[in-house]
Amino acid sequence: MNSKRIRSLAAISIAFLILLYIAFYLVNQQASQFTQQGVKTETAMYGEVSDTLQAKGFAIRDESVLEGSYTGVLNYRVSNGTRVSQGGVIADVFQSENDAAAQNMLDRLDREIDSLSQLSKSSDLFVSNPAMIGAQIYNALGDIAGEIRLGHFSEIGGLKDGLQNALSRKQVIAGEESAEDYAQRVSDLEAQREQLRLRGGQAVASVTAPRAGYFIDSTDGYEGVMASDRVQYITVGQAKELLGQEPQRTTGGAIGKICSDFTWKLVCVFEDSDMVKFEGVEDVSLDIPFASSETIPAKIIAKNRDGETGETAVVFECSYMDADLAAVRCEAVHVNVKTYSGVLVSEKALRFEDVPYTETDEDGNQVEKVRENVKGVYVQYAGRLRFVQVFTEKDVNGYAVCKTQLSEEEQASLVTEQTVQLYDEVVVGGTDLYDGKVVR
Repeated sequence: MNSKRIRSLAAISIAFLILLYIAFYLVNQQASQFTQQGVKTETAMYGEVSDTLQAKGFAIRDESVLEGSYTGVLNYRVSNGTRVSQGGVIADVFQSENDAAAQNMLDRLDREIDSLSQLSKSSDLFVSNPAMIGAQIYNALGDIAGEIRLGHFSEIGGLKDGLQNALSRKQVIAGEESAEDYAQRVSDLEAQREQLRLRGGQAVASVTAPRAGYFIDSTDGYEGVMASDRVQYITVGQAKELLGQEPQRTTGGAIGKICSDFTWKLVCVFEDSDMVKFEGVEDVSLDIPFASSETIPAKIIAKNRDGETGETAVVFECSYMDADLAAVRCEAVHVNVKTYSGVLVSEKALRFEDVPYTETDEDGNQVEKVRENVKGVYVQYAGRLRFVQVFTEKDVNGYAVCKTQLSEEEQASLVTEQTVQLYDEVVVGGTDLYDGKVVR
């Protein structure tokens, strides 16, 4: 055999091998695309979901309207939402606006003098630790940001004074200012205060709180619409009448009101289909998104059903109060009936399969059996699909809350090797799914 023929056969063999490799690659790609076609996965993550109902709620509190009869300019001494004691001064009456403005300036100067007086002392009279002062500054900034986020703007004034004091202390410790500088500043402020006191007029009258409680500087006309201790007997008709009202800010002669108790009631009306969720439930939480950013713990104290309409008036008792909630009357409410936590799996992933398993009989023999309609999901492990049984506590908002820690009874009924785990790749869509299917 000559060399020319050998070279020709070698070239043909190489070409054949290349074509064979290309054909194998194309077939393999087609098979891979076929196995992947229609298969979609999601990562199983831990989370919390709440079984929530939406309704409209009417707030009923123990309120006392402050009727004011005065001549002159009213100057509030306490901010909206402030807790006041019985007999405490809520507002002063001045003869003119200038007198009221002068009093506000005096109050501001008093606060500044009190704050700077501590800095006018020698540095050994207070802690001079730079790290501690730095922490105080950051904490004060965090408190101010938190109150702004919650909309509690009335609280910012006092927090600002604390921040300013901490910043000034840092200036003294760093040597950029001295106690003598602040002593001179205090002296100047006291002189300014004395001049202002001599020019300004004194209050001619005061408004005091008839009882202790939260002070609110507005009224809506529905104070006392129903006695707080009678709300648990409210009917569906009465509740719907209240919920149909549109409370508005009133003026008249009232200067505000006192909410005398932290405990208040919220009335809602629900259909029969919603009431199923309240079975066996006493404690819930409430969100009032258009009035407050707080989640309010509440207790169900009454469920008054109307047999004719099938509706139920539900009364919630709330023991949390702040300035925003004290002004709430008729608002949209989200009732969080119960919160569930676990591994969240899309309801689209749930499937029911017949699963073969082995069981030991009384004689110690291994018996092959099949459990029908086992609830589970397909997960992807090492390029293959595996069917795993799941135990769901609740399906909420399109997700099944799956347990990872099983009880003894659930462990005994487990017919797959394990249940779904955190971070599993769960198949949420696909066709021709079966245990052991190869996917890439």
